[in-house]
Amino acid sequence: MPVPRDSTMLKPDSRKVLIAMAEAEMEPAELAAAAGIPKNIVYTIRRGFYTKPKYIGAVARAMNVRVTDLIEDEEKAAEEAETDDS
Repeated sequence: MPVPRDSTMLKPDSRKVLIAMAEAEMEPAELAAAAGIPKNIVYTIRRGFYTKPKYIGAVARAMNVRVTDLIEDEEKAAEEAETDDS
């Protein structure tokens, strides 16, 4: 069950995470080992659920990408939410 939103957590963009994993040629288990985090956290990030910044940072470091390359663009998400409400 996903963790509810918390103001101290970041929302990864699942598509961006999958693209980064493909570019790094890594499976979830390999990524978890390289990042030094539990495999279930990698799956949580991959699904786009809110996650603690330290875990997203560890995953970004393991794949040699910036954290901003993995998280959801807040402005874009806000625009999509407005469009969905209309």
